Amino acid sequence: MNILVTTGTGAEYQFERLLNIIDELCEEKVINSQQLVVQSTDRYKAKNYEIKDMMPQNEFDEIMKKADLIITHAGTGTVTKALKYSKKVIMFPRRAMYNEHMDDHQLDLCELFCNLNYAILATDKNELTEAIKTIDNFVPERFVSQNIKINQIVKDFIEK
Repeated sequence: MNILVTTGTGAEYQFERLLNIIDELCEEKVINSQQLVVQSTDRYKAKNYEIKDMMPQNEFDEIMKKADLIITHAGTGTVTKALKYSKKVIMFPRRAMYNEHMDDHQLDLCELFCNLNYAILATDKNELTEAIKTIDNFVPERFVSQNIKINQIVKDFIEK
């Protein structure tokens, strides 16, 4: 299974918790590091995989299209793009209590997307491990961007 992990671009806040868990899951053979791409601007030094810094958008998009699973910090842009590509998504939000962000808006976003069955929420190693092991059984709802709906409403109005 090809996996893309992305932690976002927030250089002010590090997300070593997720990167460390990914390291442990590679070591435990839950994740095959040979089928893993991790994009992060964090200072974390991985033991079991290579971290790619920010890459050109077209390269990132190609990797995302080839991935079977996206594990992401809950950034809106990454999540909606993954869903538009019909990818299975595990959302692992940055948390204020770990000083990974200024507030818990990412958790709020996760709850919204997960309650609509677009993605799976994981907040710790056990939940992430279980989500990865059972991802084949997860059938997400088909995502339709609100932008597309708005564009269609405008188009329909103009054509009247």
